[in-house]
Amino acid sequence: MSQPAWLNKYLRMKPEVKNILDDLDAYKEFCIKQGYVFDEAHLYHEKTPWGEFQRVLAGKYPKDNWSPHPKPERTNFRPRDSNPRPRY
Repeated sequence: MSQPAWLNKYLRMKPEVKNILDDLDAYKEFCIKQGYVFDEAHLYHEKTPWGEFQRVLAGKYPKDNWSPHPKPERTNFRPRDSNPRPRY
């Protein structure tokens, strides 16, 4: 039994949807490999791990989330307001 032409047109995978799903799969693999939390809502948002994924695709090195040694604490930290007698 053949399907109507409008149903075939409705059910086919459009290129835009295919690109989104391909990006989502690549982003999921990146999150698993680099140790980020995977969330579909982060797709195409620069201030999320998606932005880090885009920087890696551009040729930069990713952040090392698997290092057992955290960054050393800052020892020369000085507050922005160094006035000893602030006027409030």
